[in-house]
Amino acid sequence: MSEPASCAKSSPCLLIYFMLAISLGGFVYAALGWMGLQEAQIPKDWQETPGQILESHVEALTQTKANGTPIEMFQPHVRYRYEVDGRFLIGDQLSLHHPARTLRGVAETEIEDLPQGTNVTVHYNPAAPDQAVLRKADTIGPMQALSAGLVIALTTLSIAIVSMRRKKQKTS
Repeated sequence: MSEPASCAKSSPCLLIYFMLAISLGGFVYAALGWMGLQEAQIPKDWQETPGQILESHVEALTQTKANGTPIEMFQPHVRYRYEVDGRFLIGDQLSLHHPARTLRGVAETEIEDLPQGTNVTVHYNPAAPDQAVLRKADTIGPMQALSAGLVIALTTLSIAIVSMRRKKQKTS
């Protein structure tokens, strides 16, 4: 009969626990990404109406990092007109929770298909028609968190499992 593996005999056991902890953190990060993905999407009861772009450009703004150093960020900005129940409204949201971008090119890419005069579909809240967006979701950040979390979790979990099997084979 073989003896149960003991962590006291070797230090690789500590490494396995560390890998499992990292894997758990990866799954938590992926879950946060999934929750962010759900929050970033407009509710299913929002309705659509035609609209037209009045203005679009990228605004540069300076934000302060946690350590106090400034960082230049870029926010795509749009204004559009749309009609709900015979009333014309002006909107300026691309999507719910739309963050500023660190690269000007990314912000410009987000609005390159929205020059002045472009006809668009506007998604609006029927209970509060002044709440409107052009895009159903901004999934860049949440998808990055979801995919990175899963890669980290599954990679470290695989390494931990392989390490445990090798340790078990050595003790047999």
